[in-house]
Amino acid sequence: MQNSRLAVVGERATVVAFEGLGIAAFPVTSVDEARQTVSRLIKKKEHAVIFITEDIGKHIPDVIAESSREYAPSVVLVPSSAGSQQIGLRKLSRVLKRALGTDVLKIE
Repeated sequence: MQNSRLAVVGERATVVAFEGLGIAAFPVTSVDEARQTVSRLIKKKEHAVIFITEDIGKHIPDVIAESSREYAPSVVLVPSSAGSQQIGLRKLSRVLKRALGTDVLKIE
């Protein structure tokens, strides 16, 4: 992938903070809008990494799973402005446990 741009999808209050860092922000107001936006971003392959707030990501795991079938883009769940639900951290912990045979993060 030539393009290494970053994108973030989530609630307006969270994603506008990312805009100041030069990250493409996609504020959404509903689960349906998030589903469409994330699906479109995955298919277009214009971004190397798509950050999705946990509040949105927990409602669209099927769409997020689309990205795991290919190398890029990577989809990463991040906390929203409301705080962390540790969804992304728990997922990382499961991946590391599978890969290393032990829970190095001691999350679960």
